[in-house]
Amino acid sequence: MKKRQADNGDQAAPAAVKRPQRRFDRTELIIDAAAEIFRRKGYDATSLQEIADEVGILKGSMYHYIETKEDLLFAIIQRNHERIITENQAWREVENDPVGAIRAFIVGHMRNSLEHRTDSVVFVRDFRALSEERAAEIVHTQHDYDQDFRRLVQEAVDAGALREGVTPTFAARSVFGMANWIHYWYDPEGAMPAEEIVRELSGYALASLLAPLPD
Repeated sequence: MKKRQADNGDQAAPAAVKRPQRRFDRTELIIDAAAEIFRRKGYDATSLQEIADEVGILKGSMYHYIETKEDLLFAIIQRNHERIITENQAWREVENDPVGAIRAFIVGHMRNSLEHRTDSVVFVRDFRALSEERAAEIVHTQHDYDQDFRRLVQEAVDAGALREGVTPTFAARSVFGMANWIHYWYDPEGAMPAEEIVRELSGYALASLLAPLPD
């Protein structure tokens, strides 16, 4: 059937304008794709070709956005680290309750780990693949975050709220060790919702620090 030619009275539908994707947007897509594949396969077992295929670009085009595969790993770990430092802030609003502040810190840390599970997995499991220089950069920025938690523990110790023998350094190592591996066994399709897991596990973590109840 022959299409009718539009006359002057017809209003032609405006053609869709396809805006070029910004470099920033494409970079984020590449980082997101890399994070997901790293989570599934591990950093060492993932190739740039697989990431390019996931994004839908040629492998050669990847080099407009990154120089090496390690650039992607560093970007993932860096954003995960910066995000958890920025978002875990509720404990700062807790006043005159050192144990409550510790609880809020642990809950915030665990909740962020589950909300951003993919990046958390890559951070914990593949951190060792970073170059010495880049690993040192992350460790340097992590120092203040760790010190915040240790300070909260020390305040609780000074208030006599924790069991005898608790030290800020060992408390931080044990609590972060428990919290940072939550992603290892968490099942998004499991029977227990994420928030319930956070509540239960943070309770276990806090209980390991608390003084025994009086007789």
